Amino acid sequence: MSQEQSLIEIPLNERIDELLQRFGGRRMVFALLEGLLRRRTMNNSVSGLPPRMLRDIGLPLDEELSPRRLSLWDLRV
Repeated sequence: MSQEQSLIEIPLNERIDELLQRFGGRRMVFALLEGLLRRRTMNNSVSGLPPRMLRDIGLPLDEELSPRRLSLWDLRV
């Protein structure tokens, strides 16, 4: 099966040429930039989590680095 797949696989430069003909250069560049920006903004920030949640997921508690905010999780009934 892998031999069959390699026979019908389209090389990268042919695939890029096909996309350029179909969508145009400007749209390809904008799509590339959007993908790069989206990847850059995707990060897992734990700076806004309360200390209880940091402790639950096993991260060290730094009270000085994360300022204390009032959260609904802190309310006790």
